[in-house]
Amino acid sequence: MSFALNPDEMKALIFVPDQELAALAADLSLLVDEEIDRKAMVEAMLPRLLAVAKMEGLPFSKYDADDLEELPTMHREALAKAMGWSTSVRAMLRAGGKVYKIYRKERTNSQIPLMLPLLLPMLARYASEAGER
Repeated sequence: MSFALNPDEMKALIFVPDQELAALAADLSLLVDEEIDRKAMVEAMLPRLLAVAKMEGLPFSKYDADDLEELPTMHREALAKAMGWSTSVRAMLRAGGKVYKIYRKERTNSQIPLMLPLLLPMLARYASEAGER
C-alpha cells in the first residue's frame, strides 16, 4: 500500500520539535537518520503505530473526545475495528482510558500519548486506507 501525507497533515507537523519526533520513532523501534525528513518519518511511523493499536489499543483521555468526534466516520470506524473496539466515541474513550492508565504507570516516558492527538487524523486515515473496515 502506498500512503502519503497530504499537505494539511504536513502543516500539522511543522511545529513539532525534531526531538519529539525522534523520541516517538524510538518508541516505535524506528531508526532515526541524522537529518530528519518529517514526511518520511511520520509515514514510516503510522504502520507501526497502527500495529501498536492492534496489539494493545491506543491511550485516549477525555481530552481526545473532540479529536475522535472530528474524524470522518469511516476513518474512526477503521481505527476502532483495528483495535477490536466499538466505534462510538464514548466506547473508544472508555477503552482508551484503560490503555492510558497503563501508559501512565508503566511507560511514563512514552511519546505515544503526547503525540497521539496530532497523529490521530493521519493514523485513522491510514487505517481506513489500509483496509481496516
